[in-house]
Amino acid sequence: MVQKQDEAPAESKGTRRRAPSDFVPWYMRPEIVRTYESWYEGKYKRADMLEKKVLEIMIGQFDNPRTILEVGCGTAHFTKWFGSLGLEAKGVDLSPYMVRQAKTLWPGGEIINASSSNLPFSSRSFDITAFITCFEYMPDPSGVLSEAARVSKQGIILGLMNKWSLPTLRRKIQLAFGKNEYYRNAHFYSIFEIKRLVRDTFADSAVVAKWRTTLFPKFLRLERDSGLFFGAFLGVAIKKVIMDEPIA
Repeated sequence: MVQKQDEAPAESKGTRRRAPSDFVPWYMRPEIVRTYESWYEGKYKRADMLEKKVLEIMIGQFDNPRTILEVGCGTAHFTKWFGSLGLEAKGVDLSPYMVRQAKTLWPGGEIINASSSNLPFSSRSFDITAFITCFEYMPDPSGVLSEAARVSKQGIILGLMNKWSLPTLRRKIQLAFGKNEYYRNAHFYSIFEIKRLVRDTFADSAVVAKWRTTLFPKFLRLERDSGLFFGAFLGVAIKKVIMDEPIA
């Protein structure tokens, strides 16, 4: 789930500071949700394709996964795509408007209105849990990762708007001048912050197994994923080290 408009960071662990109480995030505004899916068919179609290539690499880090839960699934754009790869995919989203739109766009899919901090599934219900450009909006990242690990057998996939990229720099400048409220309650992560967050959350029971970025500045003419840290999209595979016991 991501608002694709061109666009304050806080601490990278624990509970982050929240937006003012009168702030209504974009994913809770039905007039925005109704047109959300159109972003993927417009100017961001190329970005969507490159992001999915990175996500396929992340999926490949796990041992023959068959089931996946997408948390913060939005209109189920990526949930449906996971299904097209042969995975049994389900989605959850906090926004009732997103859930309603997802069910309209994917009538046969299973989409549930639920919070990322209290997933309505038994432990080890899925091989993988995924967050695609929504983890930035989670106010308790460590708690959310722990809950995702609880319902996962093998691990977690993150798809992030990379903190160390030109688009995110532009978003931060706009926020500093009171513009682009779509990111007012977002925190952007670098791969180094994610590694630290994983260590702080799981100690030795889960590790960052692989990461890649994509969507580089056009003047570099890089049309594929790379281990360079400044691509606009960051994919991360987090693997549970002991897979026969759930992480509490």
